[in-house]
Amino acid sequence: MRVMNSLAYLTTDVATPLRFDYWHDVVCRHCIPAASRAMTAEPFEGRLDVREVGAVSVNRMSAPVHHWSRDAPHLRRHPLDDLWLAFVQEGEGTLVQGGRQGRLRSGDMLLYDAGRPFECTLDARSVYLARMPRRLLLRRFAKAEEFTARTIAADRPGAAPLHAMLRETANPAFAQPHSVAAERFGGALIDLLAVTLELQQDMAGDAGAERGLHARMTAYIERHLDDPALSLEALAQAHHVSARTVARAFARQGGTAMGAVWQARLAASREALVGGRAHSVTDVAFQHGFSDLSHFSRVFRKAYGCAPHTLLKPR
Repeated sequence: MRVMNSLAYLTTDVATPLRFDYWHDVVCRHCIPAASRAMTAEPFEGRLDVREVGAVSVNRMSAPVHHWSRDAPHLRRHPLDDLWLAFVQEGEGTLVQGGRQGRLRSGDMLLYDAGRPFECTLDARSVYLARMPRRLLLRRFAKAEEFTARTIAADRPGAAPLHAMLRETANPAFAQPHSVAAERFGGALIDLLAVTLELQQDMAGDAGAERGLHARMTAYIERHLDDPALSLEALAQAHHVSARTVARAFARQGGTAMGAVWQARLAASREALVGGRAHSVTDVAFQHGFSDLSHFSRVFRKAYGCAPHTLLKPR
């Protein structure tokens, strides 16, 4: 049925044996051509609501788990081989494109490219699929195509307002044909997606820089194990960053800077004992940055289940 510039399709409007074929035709007509198959033996109950919001087409889908495959024969057969944004409000799925696999759970989003092959399995209890005109999105963020098949989790910067805007497209106010408000809203959707993608790029760059910093600091720790003054502040000063940056770099790897220091010192101490390179436990402790012998013995026993002197080999 049609309500101004909105459309709604329900598989329950057709006979049960014809439902999935009907669903395939409807989705291919309003989204993009692809092969599909049902993944449940139950009668297929799906609904697709289509709304044009300015330059953006928003499709809200509700359907049981099924699979889509778009390969070479489907490409360049449709005038709208644009970039698409999937927002899983409720459900889950996976999409594989360009050698990457994006996993989707409730609250996640993902960009995919209709101009390239992909495989997608979707349990679409409530999913929004928004066609973003390639030309308009690339004008706002030139690297958008590099972010396909990359999951944008609900807690990522820009995700929450983008979710809200996609849900707002169901507002009847946007069903008016040639609405100036709808045109502006569609443009704002593209703007916000561009900003969200750019924020993901910035975070990826920050994370990459922090991984490099973490590797450099780990190597620095190995070279300065005998320095009892080795600390979070010393690491920060040696690498010309703040103590907070040091802490964040180690936190991203699931630990702390001083935890890494003590683990490295203990491992090196044990190697010295087992390898017969130590005169005494005291020497081992002091050579590896421990200034308190009793503290060394206590943490060594906790880490390895034995006292350090039991590993000391006669020279």
